[in-house]
Amino acid sequence: MRDTLPSLGSDVVMVSLDTDANENGELLRRYVEQNAFPWRFALAPREVLRQLSDTFGTQFLTQPSEPMFLVDPRGGVHLLPFGRKSADALRGFVQQYR
Repeated sequence: MRDTLPSLGSDVVMVSLDTDANENGELLRRYVEQNAFPWRFALAPREVLRQLSDTFGTQFLTQPSEPMFLVDPRGGVHLLPFGRKSADALRGFVQQYR
């Protein structure tokens, strides 16, 4: 993702949500710093976790499934296929919903 993000365009903002209710801001901050991720991270509050699960299913909250959704410029939300996504696939999704 680190190498792919710049190729998606300057209008694309990536936010990773930490869905582990046992983690806290300090753990997340250290994880981001240790890995030098160039995008935003946030802890998902319990209500957001509930809404994500209700909207996309419980699989969306399991990190091994590599869940991802895209919000288009009009505010539409699009669930992307579970699993690892190639750089080309991500560019294609961004282009499709741009």
